[in-house]
Amino acid sequence: MKWDCYLPNAPVDCVTLESSLTSDIPFLRSIADRRDADVVVRVTSIPDEDATRYKLDFVGKPVDGYVIEVHTADRIPSTVDADTSTVRLMTKLERGLDDFMDQRDPGTTKDGTLLLKLLDPARLPFTGRPEQSGDKWFVAPGIAANFSDVQGVGINASGNATVLYNYSARTWRVQQWMGIAYSRESQPVPGTGETASIEFFGANVNDVLTRTVSADRRWSVGLLFAAEKNPQANYAFRANGSLGVEFDVVPRETVNEKNLGFRCAVGPELERYDAINVQGLDRQLVGRQFCDVFLTWHFQPIDLWGSLGETAILEDVAYRAFSVNLSATWRITDDLTLSPWVTVQQINQAIDAPQPTTAAYADPRQEIEASMLAAIQRGYTAPFGVQSGLSIRYLFGNGTLDSEDQRWKNVSNLR
Repeated sequence: MKWDCYLPNAPVDCVTLESSLTSDIPFLRSIADRRDADVVVRVTSIPDEDATRYKLDFVGKPVDGYVIEVHTADRIPSTVDADTSTVRLMTKLERGLDDFMDQRDPGTTKDGTLLLKLLDPARLPFTGRPEQSGDKWFVAPGIAANFSDVQGVGINASGNATVLYNYSARTWRVQQWMGIAYSRESQPVPGTGETASIEFFGANVNDVLTRTVSADRRWSVGLLFAAEKNPQANYAFRANGSLGVEFDVVPRETVNEKNLGFRCAVGPELERYDAINVQGLDRQLVGRQFCDVFLTWHFQPIDLWGSLGETAILEDVAYRAFSVNLSATWRITDDLTLSPWVTVQQINQAIDAPQPTTAAYADPRQEIEASMLAAIQRGYTAPFGVQSGLSIRYLFGNGTLDSEDQRWKNVSNLR
């Protein structure tokens, strides 16, 4: 359909009416070009005494020179609330569209019984939210940097670049995100006029392949892979893979829907450390498991997200961590979002924590650099920490998939 709506000073909102209509009818899609529409739907309103009068016009595409037209109206008193008015108009819209819907196959009779062959829209290829583009993918690049050069202190700088790719089909989903990061920290060397500096270069990659396995699409399995170089956390290299299961009450959210779910995964992890870890090892192969419980609430135009996560090393569950994540995403447009977030983490024991060193340094610069490195690594493995930030993203492709598809959303093995 081509949607044409103008409701000045009416309690009913055109956007809400359109999204409700396309959500209720899974095989109905709103398009921009009226030349490609099977039917043009026009909704207008005019004020009336103690009421609002609505006019609904349906004009079909010409077929063999003939055009189907349906015209109806409704007078809704001012005492009727917005939700009830919306339901009344929805009923008239659905009845008006009925004349433009055809059966794919004609009915047949067998032994005096009428047989109708219907097509389940759920078995059609997934095309994202009906009112949006049919694209099944989106990609979101990102970049950030800061720099300072203060006399007597030195250069402090950091930068990172990331890219997220997503492809959502009806029964499976692929997510991949990659990132590189660089940072440099400097401090003055007392009494010398010089500065001590340490540099870090890191990279990470995450891949998530998920597939729905139940008829109601609430249960899905996930195959996850991740790898990183993170010297700030004492990882010269870390790679892992895991297999897990997830349950979602609402796997795909539309406006004003809530989703509650949980996921768990387990798999092997290879770790190599820059410095000897607390166990006296420079590398090892361990098993890691994690579980998350999460709640999402999709409003218009705000999305809320909250989760409680846990991860542990199977060989020694004393190496365990818990995290709470909260975020709110404001969809300025379907593709442009603004999101404040906060993460609270409690680490019982960190397996990557380096062993304390008592090395003596003759050069004050080396001593300061070693102290800076130890402080940063302790920060990454501290028993308790709070992080917060604000992110702005622009997505190329079908941006509504990011807020709609909840299956294994933003999950990672790097914990």
